[in-house]
Amino acid sequence: MLLLLLLLGPCSGLGALVSQHPRRAIHISGASVKIQCLPVDLQASTVFWYRQFPKQGLILMATSNVGSSVTYEQGFTEAKFPIIHPNLTFSTLTVTSAHPADSSFYLCG
Repeated sequence: MLLLLLLLGPCSGLGALVSQHPRRAIHISGASVKIQCLPVDLQASTVFWYRQFPKQGLILMATSNVGSSVTYEQGFTEAKFPIIHPNLTFSTLTVTSAHPADSSFYLCG
């Protein structure tokens, strides 16, 4: 079975510009998917990761800060959605063992 993850391309909000790679991904069920968040022309000490299902609002998954542990919201775990944020220039979210229920729009800010 295949699943589709739609990801945010370059966009801006409140004067900040971020880019995510890849912009979209289709993977075989059970594979892991890595999504990079890259701030453009700024340094991001804090990154918020969200997901959104069709016709629903944004759901905050986790907050990552450089140099400290990630804070996960209820229903999201480090085992399923590990996040690294090693410096001010990028953060990476991994969706481990992705399944059709993980098909969603993922974005960072």
